[in-house]
Amino acid sequence: MSAFDFAAAIKARPSGAQQAQLVAAFGNPEGPGATPSAQGPAWFEPSPQWRAANLVRVPVTDLPGWPAYPGSSITAVTVHRLVAPVLVATWAELRKRGLNGRLRTYNGAFAARHMGHDRSRPLSVHAFGAAIDFDAAWNGYGVPLDRMQIDRDVIRCFEECGWSWGGHWTGQYADGMHLQWTDPLPGVTVPAWQDAMAHKASVPPAPAPAPAPAAPSGRGVVLSQFGRPFADIDGSRVTITGAATIVINATDPGKVQIRVEREKA
Repeated sequence: MSAFDFAAAIKARPSGAQQAQLVAAFGNPEGPGATPSAQGPAWFEPSPQWRAANLVRVPVTDLPGWPAYPGSSITAVTVHRLVAPVLVATWAELRKRGLNGRLRTYNGAFAARHMGHDRSRPLSVHAFGAAIDFDAAWNGYGVPLDRMQIDRDVIRCFEECGWSWGGHWTGQYADGMHLQWTDPLPGVTVPAWQDAMAHKASVPPAPAPAPAPAAPSGRGVVLSQFGRPFADIDGSRVTITGAATIVINATDPGKVQIRVEREKA
């Protein structure tokens, strides 16, 4: 199995700043044949033609360790056909890092509705099948960044793989549960690691670090030159008969200074 091309996927990812850009990339779920929904005025039943051409179900067997949906069991996650391979590849990267068990709940992906459950606002990215929510009970709308309770290592992995996190949004739009497959929105501060997986193939690997020096068996040793003045401060003097006098200076606890004084003939 060949490695997923994150660089190509991120390059093709839509900006998401305007609904027209999302429609251009993912099609129009509210196009011909779309009808009102019993779920409420902000919801709709998507165009049957659009649904058939664009929505796919990713089996949870392709997403090992996928978190449970509260109150029911699921067998697949419904997303846009262009997002499905990205989701599978991102989840594989999450598993590779041992992070796939850190999410508590899955709270939905495709949802045919308008932003903020408000009919007067544009379509939600969920309506295109290009967004996903996790851990909603701990990360509701408007919860500030410092109170969001979603695993940051998981979020970092998603961001490295090209997803944009709603946790960077502010005020009433803060949305810590939410990840979407679009460029980061204009004016939103993103971390340095955003889209990092796109650059891994083109960035040369860092040179291997030089081997660490062998650990010293004791303190460092400094030999004084013969004839140079040597201050014996708080040290000790040892005489080796027939060889030399050794002066050990222990003033500096990080060093042992040794001067060898040859015996006179």
